[in-house]
Amino acid sequence: MSDRLLRILGSFDLDHPVRKPAQLMDELGVSRASIYRDLKALETAGLLERVADRGYALGPLIVELDRQIRLADPLLQASGSMLRRLAADTGGTILLCRVHGDKVLCIHQELPTDAATPVSYERGRAMPLYRGATSKVILAHLPQGELERLWQRDRKAIEAAGFPAAFDGFLTALEPLKQAKACVTHSEVDPGLAGIAVALLDGARVLGSLSVVIPLSRLPGGRSQAVLSKLFSAASSIESALETERLRARTKR
Repeated sequence: MSDRLLRILGSFDLDHPVRKPAQLMDELGVSRASIYRDLKALETAGLLERVADRGYALGPLIVELDRQIRLADPLLQASGSMLRRLAADTGGTILLCRVHGDKVLCIHQELPTDAATPVSYERGRAMPLYRGATSKVILAHLPQGELERLWQRDRKAIEAAGFPAAFDGFLTALEPLKQAKACVTHSEVDPGLAGIAVALLDGARVLGSLSVVIPLSRLPGGRSQAVLSKLFSAASSIESALETERLRARTKR
């Protein structure tokens, strides 16, 4: 698939659920013939569908692929029923997230039985890297070259998130999170909610994070450590399951 086709697909979001050919022509700087050829190719593949006279929306193949991910995603497979148990044991909303380019993508949300407070992170919603425990623990494990690239591009957003106004200070602020492989924040994403997160790693490479989002009223002094202990145990099991599957796949070659 060409870069331009990927850019067309990437232009759809909640603010732009339907795109018109003329809009895409202006944004991509290409001819009418090129845009219509690209749209036809995406429509034929099922990635887009025509919406009467309004333009184009994401197509049915996206739904089919989402089902495939739900049933076969290795990270979800490795998590098994642990996320449901974690929600019951902690009384918080469990988030399983993976790093996706420059964003953090929630691939599963498990609610406790008495969930009353919605959280911003939900399946399929990409969130920025710079706020909240779920994202920060991933950010802390990115390679320094990647962090420098993000700093050059997003310095204002990084500073607005409360990090120091110098790159060295930014790295210094992330180092304790990297060493601990964990992060705890209060009200950084949703007011009145605490985020408690641990990194999911494949060797030195960060895959994503496992976290609990819980009302601050349910988090008396010292309970964060008890929740972190449960998260670390679950994360270790997930990482071990992924490694077992990797070894099994190698033996079948």
